[in-house]
Amino acid sequence: MHIPQVSVLMTVYNREQFLRDAVSSVLGSGFTDFELIIVDDCSKDASAKLAAELAATDSRIRFVQNEKNLGDYGNRAKAAALARGRFLKYVDSDDMIYPHTLEVMYRSVTGCSNVGLALSHSQSEAERPYPLCLSSEAAWRRQFLGRGCLACGPTGAIICRSAFESVGGFRAEWGVLSDIDLWLRLAAIRPVVLMPPGLVWWRRHEGQEYSSDGAEFVYLARGMALTRAALRGSDNPLSPADTREALGRAEQHHARRLLALLFRKQRPRLFWQAFRQSGLNWGTLLQGLKPYRRPVIGDSGRAE
Repeated sequence: MHIPQVSVLMTVYNREQFLRDAVSSVLGSGFTDFELIIVDDCSKDASAKLAAELAATDSRIRFVQNEKNLGDYGNRAKAAALARGRFLKYVDSDDMIYPHTLEVMYRSVTGCSNVGLALSHSQSEAERPYPLCLSSEAAWRRQFLGRGCLACGPTGAIICRSAFESVGGFRAEWGVLSDIDLWLRLAAIRPVVLMPPGLVWWRRHEGQEYSSDGAEFVYLARGMALTRAALRGSDNPLSPADTREALGRAEQHHARRLLALLFRKQRPRLFWQAFRQSGLNWGTLLQGLKPYRRPVIGDSGRAE
């Protein structure tokens, strides 16, 4: 049996409205050495029926329906466990990829030695053309001392399966930030490739988790907790001096976001709730009023 280079993983929960478009975008790829695994998480609409119908039309599609609901990242883990490919490529069932996406991602992740992860970067790159291969230290420096480089949803990523398995995959306890947690852990042990922006069409709709009323608080509170946990963890590749600087910058940025809740968005209750959970004191909060001391991070990840 042929083992594909890429396992495209599509997890589904109540996405009947968008599923056909997502699947068609994968099947229309110029890169053809892939399998498509669709895992339905006990949808209440007709998603499972549609997925089964689509699987019957193309031998590259495998469809699995869960016996019980596993949740977002539990279902992503289930899909990864079914994969046979060398690389894992999530395509969310409400997103779409372009005909060139898989080819660009595959060439990017295989063009640099021992890469664990490649991400479609969200910012333009002024220093040299994409793709950029970064060491663990360089990637973390960009993330915490530069403009960031690891904030990308699963559809914008391609992952080496052996690296994914070596770190234990997603940790569902981080909820909506389980993807960023995984990127940080992968980046701590292997090089990271930054790919050009625009490889994915990210659909926006009311059914998404970050569109809910409580999403802003969850992202704010959990984001700061994840940053602290990563920087204080044993796998942190930064020097002690860089780690102290990164923690200070993260707290200053968090303070700014809290103050924006209070003054710009005029949401005092949410501000107070987030501040109480932030671990910041009043003096640190006031640091949010000061300008950033922001270094310029070059290709090497070093301040210039």
